[in-house]
Amino acid sequence: MTDSLILAGGRSSRFKSDKALAHFNDLSIPNVKYTADLTLPYVDHCYVSTNSNNHHAISTLFDDSKITVIQDQEPLIDCGPVSALWSYFQQSDQTIADLIVIATDYKIDQSAVEFLSEDFGYIKIKRLPYYTCCHLKIKIDLLKQQIHNHNYRWRELLDKSDCGARNYEGNLKNINYPEDLE
Repeated sequence: MTDSLILAGGRSSRFKSDKALAHFNDLSIPNVKYTADLTLPYVDHCYVSTNSNNHHAISTLFDDSKITVIQDQEPLIDCGPVSALWSYFQQSDQTIADLIVIATDYKIDQSAVEFLSEDFGYIKIKRLPYYTCCHLKIKIDLLKQQIHNHNYRWRELLDKSDCGARNYEGNLKNINYPEDLE
């Protein structure tokens, strides 16, 4: 069983507004909905991870039974992607996760999601890694160990999960500032 985890709980401070609710695509729908919908053909269920500020706004975007909006849970509040992963485990009651993880700060298309669905690893274009655009298999015990050690580094978690780089020839763009959309 493969699920997707959409990372929509970032602060978006450089972007000056919530990137999850911005429009990065040609459609006039928020990026979080666009990204979640892209994953649906490849997964059994989609989880959208939010923070306390955007949880309500994002929850109103979804009425599909295959999509669940979750919020950061104790003890990991505002600890980046690791918070989202913890919340996923708490919500899904899984002990092993097979996840396609995509942050909402990417301008992404269907071919990138299809590429992720084919094998484990994170996308790398030329020499640039996109760690929060990955497909990983991870046990909750590894995450608990990281939490116990107060280690919230996403890249280290990927390394320990044998989630390595996969060269991708398609288009993917990380959006940090509004001008990155031009």
